[in-house]
Amino acid sequence: MISFEHRVISEYKIKIAKVDTLAKSIMTHREPKSVESKDASEFLDVLVKEIDGFYKDHSEVLSKNGKRPHARSRLPETKQWI
Repeated sequence: MISFEHRVISEYKIKIAKVDTLAKSIMTHREPKSVESKDASEFLDVLVKEIDGFYKDHSEVLSKNGKRPHARSRLPETKQWI
């Protein structure tokens, strides 16, 4: 049976991969000023907020396993994440 820690870490990795993939596609889009790119950028903000909330909820498990907030995270840098 899969442990809770493993589930949290796996879900966090998937969320990080989604954010990284979307950010990369926005950066390499042939028309960076297009409506499609702007909408993707707004969706990226939504994903980052979601990942921040997930990290807040599971920070104990994630930090214990060496995971830090994502580089695009808007979590306060002054807070000591366990």
